[in-house]
Amino acid sequence: MEENLKRAVTEMLVLTLLSREDMHASQITQSIERESGSTLSLASPYMLFYRLIESGYILEAYKKIAPDGRRRQYYRITEAGVRYLADLLSLYHRITNGVALLLGEEG
Repeated sequence: MEENLKRAVTEMLVLTLLSREDMHASQITQSIERESGSTLSLASPYMLFYRLIESGYILEAYKKIAPDGRRRQYYRITEAGVRYLADLLSLYHRITNGVALLLGEEG
């Protein structure tokens, strides 16, 4: 169960970030850690990226040279990815609201 939950949440987070702007792997991992208050991290993002590419949710958009001279691969969300993200967010909110109700918390 934990692995399925992590998988869905990390997909949702990566797609959310890419819905804001194209990013490279380091930007994505750093943004997840920073914006979650260091609660979440993405240790090895490439397996996730390849799975999302294979599913048609993101694509390798272009490469840029970073200030340190390294080539960075930028990823972009696709229209299918936007729809999948909407589905994930809807499901996430429905589940978290239901859990909050069950626990007697206001949602």
